[in-house]
Amino acid sequence: MNRVNKSTALYATPFSKAYWKDAAAELRDTRMLVFAALMIALRVALKSLGIPIAADLKINIAFFVNAFGAMVFGPVVAIVAAAISDTLGCLLFPSGAYFFPFIFIEIAGSLIFALFLYRARVTATRVILSRFCIDFFVNIVMNTPIMWVYYKMVLGKSYVIFQLPRIIKNLALFPLESVLLTLFLTVTIPIGYRFHLLYDKGESLRFQKRQIVLLATLFAIGAACVGGYYVYNYNTKNHASSLAPAEVTAINAALTENGLSQGLLEDGQIVTVNKVYKKLKGDTTVEFTVYQTSPETDQGAVSGYLEKNAKDDPTLTKTASGSAVLVLGSAEDVTGMSVKPEG
Repeated sequence: MNRVNKSTALYATPFSKAYWKDAAAELRDTRMLVFAALMIALRVALKSLGIPIAADLKINIAFFVNAFGAMVFGPVVAIVAAAISDTLGCLLFPSGAYFFPFIFIEIAGSLIFALFLYRARVTATRVILSRFCIDFFVNIVMNTPIMWVYYKMVLGKSYVIFQLPRIIKNLALFPLESVLLTLFLTVTIPIGYRFHLLYDKGESLRFQKRQIVLLATLFAIGAACVGGYYVYNYNTKNHASSLAPAEVTAINAALTENGLSQGLLEDGQIVTVNKVYKKLKGDTTVEFTVYQTSPETDQGAVSGYLEKNAKDDPTLTKTASGSAVLVLGSAEDVTGMSVKPEG
């Protein structure tokens, strides 16, 4: 299919039949497929390269190529190109075990660029929104469950869902990446127009006051979402496994002493921490298990047990469970302790 026979229409949104008809037509354009192959090769070659910003912080160069390519050949070819580039990258430059679902991260990034930039009058606002969607919804939201499954199925390890350094990195780089991508497209769009690869001259691609306000607003929205989730995650997750051995010992001792003083425990019984729910501002709720010791029990060892350790100790017999509240700032001030016998 010759380029001259194609529609040169620009679309305000991708939500039209004509838009997707033009996007699908790119698959029949030999010239466009050759260009896509070039973009794939560049993406694979540049994947490991980046612009250093600070320690462990860099901007990956490949996303410039990804954005320009998706803008030229559209969402249909972008999906195919992303799948091929991800597969080739894993084969030529492996950085661990191949895990197929990672391909959806590549596809999502390319698709978002195409939906915002293909056959559109490209503005700085479109560039900013496309980069925000990728940094927030793809790199943070979508990537998290895929990484969780990867660690569980491939590596056999647990994955910390809320990785604050990774999240901060994506949010911190978003404004800078948006500005750099806008500058990059300001240079490359006129070139693409002269070669009849694009139908917009890029004359609207300028940063104005409203774009700066948009950058700041999106950054604030992203930070607020992350901050809100962090507080929710911190207040609702079980912190028991992250406690230091000394903290476990102190809590076990305080709960056991309190239970004995209130007559909730009998002589020879001990408490082991099961779940710990902390609050950023507020008291700590502890769920615990009560065990009956025996003459063979190693008292020094069991004093630092969590529930998962205690249940594997044959010298202990589970007798009850319960909960208590540790007053903020103290592992020894116990209130509201209750014990429920087994059975």
